[in-house]
Amino acid sequence: MVRTVNSDTFLLFFVLLLILPTTASDNTTTVPVPAAEDTAGQASYTIELFIPTQRMVHSDQINDLISGAGGETIIGTSFGLSTYNGSWSTRHRNLNNISEGLMDDYITAVELDGDGNLWIGYSGGLQLYDGRYYHSIRDQQLLKELRIKDLQRWDNDMWIATGHAGIHRYRNGTWTWYQPMTRNGPGFYEVRSMALDVSHNTLVIATEVEGLWIVQVGERPVFKEIASRHSTYGILGQVRRDPRGGVYLYNTSMVVRYDPVQGFLPVLTVTDLPPEAVSINDVTAAPDGRLVIASNNGIYLWKDGGITGHLGRYEGLGTSTVIRTVSMDARNRIWFSSPGYVGYIADRAASAPTIAIEMMMPSRTNTSTPQPTPSAEPAPVPALPAITPDKPPFFTEGSFLEFLNPLIDPIMRGLRAIGVGG
Repeated sequence: MVRTVNSDTFLLFFVLLLILPTTASDNTTTVPVPAAEDTAGQASYTIELFIPTQRMVHSDQINDLISGAGGETIIGTSFGLSTYNGSWSTRHRNLNNISEGLMDDYITAVELDGDGNLWIGYSGGLQLYDGRYYHSIRDQQLLKELRIKDLQRWDNDMWIATGHAGIHRYRNGTWTWYQPMTRNGPGFYEVRSMALDVSHNTLVIATEVEGLWIVQVGERPVFKEIASRHSTYGILGQVRRDPRGGVYLYNTSMVVRYDPVQGFLPVLTVTDLPPEAVSINDVTAAPDGRLVIASNNGIYLWKDGGITGHLGRYEGLGTSTVIRTVSMDARNRIWFSSPGYVGYIADRAASAPTIAIEMMMPSRTNTSTPQPTPSAEPAPVPALPAITPDKPPFFTEGSFLEFLNPLIDPIMRGLRAIGVGG
């Protein structure tokens, strides 16, 4: 026989719904957590999260990130070109007029040249944005392959890595293709990433399967292999600039530092991180010597041979533990991306070691909330109605849920006192 549901049962479910955790509607949440230590003592960080929407960044897949001339952050994503300068704007493909919009929504690389033009790389060509028009380059007399892998400005030159066609250089209106496997050309076909070593004026190149190379400056650039494909470090496929000179090279299991004077210096392996890290997904270097490591367990800060801090899901990096990318902008903010989020971490001076987490959500309407005016005298507190225990315990004697009566009965009495329930 099915038991008849009474009003008290409905009240019980109502109470349980009230005490279940819900999503906070506030825009700003401050979570106190231990901050990372550095040479200046206890530091603190502001973490700002953006959920990809129409009014924010449009994708959480960041393929490249640079700083603009005005301090804005320019991000090439899998769905448009996003710019952040305190607020977001995103440009997309213009199907009606390619000179007034992107060639494609999927952007592989972005870079600024010496004249302030924005170079935008795609899987099928290149565009230069002069601030008004987009100039498209798809001529294979200029680019031997149209798949743009990476862009790197070097003084007034622009170096372009293209698919299986090696590398190109643009200088003073002239395009030069350095044909792979020729006498004076590079010994590689496909570049994976590039970074400039400013201190030693060399371009460091990580290839897909042909080791590590550097390009030495000159009217006729010299390509030099620094690690063969079968060597210990030749398998490192990613390179990032070190602001203090040299570069960092890494893969999912190790990070090393390189410059032409000291050569390769081991920095860390994934076993130096907690087991939860699992994989090194990306790295970026801060001007103060810290190395920022994106892992499957949040972000680790590394300096002087050890971990100096960790930021994860519980510190405000979103709902996923996996951090895909990290990048440093001109304001020394650490930009990161994870499934469902894009955000940045900014150092801030604070007396308490806390992390402020600001969830930036688009507002549906613009409303202003009037500020309350304090009264001269405190408002009287209304007397609570008398609560008379006029009903037996919620769960009858002998019920296996009888132990819940001390929790449920006071709540039920309070609801009945204000007229809810029978």
